Amino acid sequence: MKTGIVEIGNMTLESGVVLENVQLAYERIGSLDRPIVLVCHALTGNHVTVGTDENPGWWSGLVGRGKSIDTNGLSVISFNALGGSDGSTGPLAVNPATGEFYRNLFPEVTIRDMVHAERRALAVLGVNRIRAVIGGSFGGMRVLEWGILYPEDMDILFPMAVTPQTTKIGSRQSPFGNSRNDMESCYPLIRAMNTHDIGRDRGGIEIASSRITAKVVAFAFTHDPMCPTEETRTFVHMIPNSIYCLVNTKNGHESFLTEFEKWGLVINQSMEVAVCRQSKSPYLASAL
Repeated sequence: MKTGIVEIGNMTLESGVVLENVQLAYERIGSLDRPIVLVCHALTGNHVTVGTDENPGWWSGLVGRGKSIDTNGLSVISFNALGGSDGSTGPLAVNPATGEFYRNLFPEVTIRDMVHAERRALAVLGVNRIRAVIGGSFGGMRVLEWGILYPEDMDILFPMAVTPQTTKIGSRQSPFGNSRNDMESCYPLIRAMNTHDIGRDRGGIEIASSRITAKVVAFAFTHDPMCPTEETRTFVHMIPNSIYCLVNTKNGHESFLTEFEKWGLVINQSMEVAVCRQSKSPYLASAL
């Protein structure tokens, strides 16, 4: 396991603001000559997906040797999202123009900005193609944008606990404590979640969905008020080459972080056939 910082230079955001000397913190497991899986963390996560035996990462139950995403044969990379505060350029980074921390003056970033930053970071690392992109909730938003912005760059997408646009994100999803520093550090990510809409400036959700050419295996979880299962099913049906998986669970929206025994096998099996990305298999639905 390796962690580090990727420097990607200056970056023009969707808003037109130019961020200088942008960097993303990352974790990498496995050699880059293996098929690569990009993991997109959730709002409360960061780039430490696997971690170590002493300090396991937030998805160490899913990713690792012999696990559903098996690092015996795959290389896994994850980034702390642009606007995050765990080593990437964000509120707790120093603004080169002022020499002071950005804090609440950090500019607004979008999910699309984050994906563009991740793509540039992968290029710096020497990665031009990835086997899969996977993530839940906030991470799932980035998975969807990856499929639309860079449709030829991956074989398969695993969006989890996510809908095509945000309707119910707010301050109640801020489990970072109550200090000023805590709140400032999470604002950019919450703002990005609140503006998530794959149909924005693309002619709507259905047209945006049609741009996804990679195979999609989308997971919805019962008892998830933030991402209603019917809304997810309807959306996934718009994607040309897709599978909808409904997972029965008691944990609702947070289920992509737990209960791997219920759905991890689907990830594993889908990963094994991901090279068949040009298959034209019809829309399928299954319940777990």
